[in-house]
Amino acid sequence: MAEITSTQRRFLAALLVSRTVSEAIRRANVSERSAWRWMKDEAFRAALEEAEGQALEDALRRLIGIQEQALNALQSILNDPQARHSDKLRAIELALSHVLRLREAITLEERLNELERRIEEVRNEQHGRPVEAD
Repeated sequence: MAEITSTQRRFLAALLVSRTVSEAIRRANVSERSAWRWMKDEAFRAALEEAEGQALEDALRRLIGIQEQALNALQSILNDPQARHSDKLRAIELALSHVLRLREAITLEERLNELERRIEEVRNEQHGRPVEAD
């Protein structure tokens, strides 16, 4: 993590769990002026980005851990003859919308990888380097 003070770390931790900067300022018990100055500071911004990235990785790991259980619960609702039709429709909607979003993310990643490969090819050609085959 970037070098920041213990007070800045307290504010950073508050930012991660607060809905607004003002709420984080109150939680961390720091001055508003200092908080906004830190928000512009390069080292603090780097530490905040790193902490947010770690929080997202942690959340993703947890979601991956419960995905089978979540899918089983959706399937149970769909297979339950006692379940209301509105519950079944909601389960179907959730499943299909997430499948479509996942497919879109995979497609975007594939397209981005192809663009990056092509950019590298062009750079290599411009610098007279041979293009490596995949």
